[in-house]
Amino acid sequence: MMRKRFRVVLAASMAMAATIGGIGQAMAWPGDTYATSYWDNTCTRAEVTFKSDGEIWTISDKCADGHRVAVQTRSPYGWTNYYGGGAHHSKTINASYPEGTKITFYACVEFGQTLKCGPGATAFA
Repeated sequence: MMRKRFRVVLAASMAMAATIGGIGQAMAWPGDTYATSYWDNTCTRAEVTFKSDGEIWTISDKCADGHRVAVQTRSPYGWTNYYGGGAHHSKTINASYPEGTKITFYACVEFGQTLKCGPGATAFA
């Protein structure tokens, strides 16, 4: 009888801790890396990663097609485009955001004057 009661109390305590403590919420930790890419029927054209420890963007051109690649970012401070090179090269950019800043970003390819972007991802500085 005592063991059954202990299990019920333990289960209720764990449920309460999960509710109060926010277990299951996405949390960013130093060193987290976030990534997204842009692709079409030709190849994966651009890949972007963001490392929260140091706020480092890496923009990689994955397809030798003559087009520049970029990362388009949106934060509480507005929209910013960082351009990488082309021809299978990568570029690293050291950005600076206040701790905990939420950043939405897109891997993009420049076609003329137009950026075509893949699905967005969300990162935290």
